[in-house]
Amino acid sequence: MSLALAALWAILSGCGVGSGPPEAGDHLVQAGLAFAAEHRYAEAKRTFEKALTLDSLNAAAHCALGDLDARLGHAQRAIRAYQAALAADSTYHRARHNLAVIEADRGHLPLAIELLKHIPDYVPALRTLPVFYAKQGHYDLAEKGLHTALARGGEDLDVRQQLGRLYLRQGRYDAARAALDLALAQNSTQPESHRLLGLLHLAERRYPEALAAFRHALALDPHLIEAHYNLSSALLALGQPTQAQAALARFETLAADAAQVAHLRRQLDADPDDREARLQLAHHYRRLGRDDDALTHYRAALLADPADLEVLISLSGLLSARGADQEALELCRRGILQHPEDVRTSKLHFVRGYVYMRRNQYQEARTAFEHALALDSSSATAWNNLGHVQLSLGEEAAAQRALESAIAADSTLADAHYNLGSLFLQKGQLDRAQRVYREAIVADSTFARTYYALATVYQAQGAIGEARRCYQTFIDKWQGDPDFLRQARERLAQLPSP
Repeated sequence: MSLALAALWAILSGCGVGSGPPEAGDHLVQAGLAFAAEHRYAEAKRTFEKALTLDSLNAAAHCALGDLDARLGHAQRAIRAYQAALAADSTYHRARHNLAVIEADRGHLPLAIELLKHIPDYVPALRTLPVFYAKQGHYDLAEKGLHTALARGGEDLDVRQQLGRLYLRQGRYDAARAALDLALAQNSTQPESHRLLGLLHLAERRYPEALAAFRHALALDPHLIEAHYNLSSALLALGQPTQAQAALARFETLAADAAQVAHLRRQLDADPDDREARLQLAHHYRRLGRDDDALTHYRAALLADPADLEVLISLSGLLSARGADQEALELCRRGILQHPEDVRTSKLHFVRGYVYMRRNQYQEARTAFEHALALDSSSATAWNNLGHVQLSLGEEAAAQRALESAIAADSTLADAHYNLGSLFLQKGQLDRAQRVYREAIVADSTFARTYYALATVYQAQGAIGEARRCYQTFIDKWQGDPDFLRQARERLAQLPSP
């Protein structure tokens, strides 16, 4: 799916009630939309269906139900719902627009265009139709439509981007620059605008400017697939083949995930009840940084089977990563009660422990990690987190055993080496701390915090040259808290001159 079409697909996440006068059932539709926004899909579906029981000609309810089905991968049901909305009210433009988007996504572009031609005054259609024209190569119609959209809908960032993209395809670089400058003036944090500007620089052989633009785009969105390929082209033009190959490799990885998403979505179109396809789809969405889409499919899978342990594990982990701690804990509790003896349940205990640890509830965290390890003693991260919690509780001997168990389970876990080194440093065992910190660097040379800790050890040991080297390496690698960076610079400046 192209970037433009993917953006249009996002429209289907929600369908508002039309602007006409309130009708019977509209309150139910609004309640259903609220449920859908909270990912409470079963309640949303029941509420929309209740609205239709009260009034089978409620176009807003049909449209909202279509959006819900489209969101959950039930394409055929969504199409039927949109058609029902139009049968109830042929002027319900949002249903026609969303039907066009879903038909275009299914490869029926001429049908999608014909649908949108019937609503020439509907502003969302004015923005969408040019995308379809451009995909057909009808650039004149696309440009005309985009200018009409701007005239009817006011300033619109997406339309400016589309114009910039269209002009680039036609080699009209001055016009592209003007459109992109306006887009960036409207919102300078949009990665796609920076990527398109980079393409303009690339076309004009202004390679340093192109490189800067692509890097800016990726700083805003590291998962912007095309930007990695573009970055590779700029680096190659600047004579940096090694870095170009690394960027190309990243592009190929993300592009493979995107291809899997497209393939799996087609599988769901054919069989919306295909559990494995849905879970794989969520997995690839996460790899692409599209956690909202992953969340939708995990919830849809859990809706089909509330006791599915694999889904409970994946969903609770994602919710925890997003800071939705209470819901994550509730899913963990449910899964642990339903599958107490299953080894995989250790992952639910781990999520609980992680949430408690993040909340500084160390007693609860320790218990959770101990339960996780009782089921699966091979988890290096569980041993490491247990050690961290025990250190926070002042249980040094137990923490040392846990951290050594983590390293035994996975010697490449730099965090475990780092924590063990910090334990030795806290106890004043400088030689042991130095050795373990060096092992952390061997495990992961990008784990920047270790260089600061190792520099502290070298400084305490009087190895000023080594301390200076480690402080400087930390300064070069650190990308976190600027106060930490300032402290490192101050300590480096305070070292005796060589």
